[in-house]
Amino acid sequence: MTERRVTHGKVKVFSNTTEPGVVGQIKRVAEWRHRDGVELAGTLARKLWRRGDRFRMLPFPQAVHIEITNRCNLKCVMCPHPTMTRTQGEMSEELFRKIIAEISGHRLLLENVAIMGLGEPMLHTGFERLVTIAAEAGVPNLYVSTNGTALTEKRAQRLVEDGALGRLIISLDGATKETYEAIRIGGKFDLVMENTARVLRIKRALGRRKPVVTLQILTMPQTRHEIDDFVRRWEPELGDGDEILIKEVDTFGGLVDDLRLDADREPVKRIPCRMLWKDMSIAWDGQVTVCCKDVYYQLAVGDANTQSLGEIWNAPKWNAYRRLHKSGEWDRIHPCDICREWYV
Repeated sequence: MTERRVTHGKVKVFSNTTEPGVVGQIKRVAEWRHRDGVELAGTLARKLWRRGDRFRMLPFPQAVHIEITNRCNLKCVMCPHPTMTRTQGEMSEELFRKIIAEISGHRLLLENVAIMGLGEPMLHTGFERLVTIAAEAGVPNLYVSTNGTALTEKRAQRLVEDGALGRLIISLDGATKETYEAIRIGGKFDLVMENTARVLRIKRALGRRKPVVTLQILTMPQTRHEIDDFVRRWEPELGDGDEILIKEVDTFGGLVDDLRLDADREPVKRIPCRMLWKDMSIAWDGQVTVCCKDVYYQLAVGDANTQSLGEIWNAPKWNAYRRLHKSGEWDRIHPCDICREWYV
């Protein structure tokens, strides 16, 4: 995937801003022009705190993923959900409120908060209420990623009218019915396309900027010849701030087959994974892991039901993982030993 696809100013190539080293840093800095004042203040605060040491501990994670449910209605070919053995359920409002109350006290250092995990968040029976709770608590840069199947007209209208979400990511993965339904097994192409077009129409009709809508397509052998058609189909319908995200397919830390177009490329020289110093993921049942790629929670380090997030962030077990990474001994940790997304 190359820069040639960034032609309209509304199309992003995700992998171009996640590579390590000076080149990746330059591209990330270039993205700052899309941030508002609060986001820029947060970026500056984090950089001042670290003062050139990328592994200096922040007092709180800069990105938090809250898995409100791990139920899903699709069986996508690139997703580990179909082989997941974790008990399925949904987060209680009580636990969600506890998490949000603590998160809201660390607004400045937070880069974003995602209401999502290994599941379809809109299947939670109280989805809209949880979004409202988070927004009313002042949680910054709140976003959701959805497969779009449950994005009904009523739900789309409420999400746009409320303006509680900062971003709504809709994963489409295909420009044709045949490709989409072969990848997102159980999904109905026509339904999801209409749900997507509808939320964009509602935004235009109401003149709203939020939520920013990101239409995502993963690059893999099945979609590689449909990327341009996908961009041509959706670019004219994007509103102010909306975007198309052409994203490299994930292996979820080595849990699924590598479907990247350049899967056999020369590996980048490995360094300690910064996710251990940046990210926190919370399962629907309160289990906490060190990385959003650890969707099976093999590296669980605490329980949000009985512990504060700050306590878990500094847990001895988590710090032990960090020390192993800093000493180059990540192969002693599973699934870090097979992870291919460590550079993000």
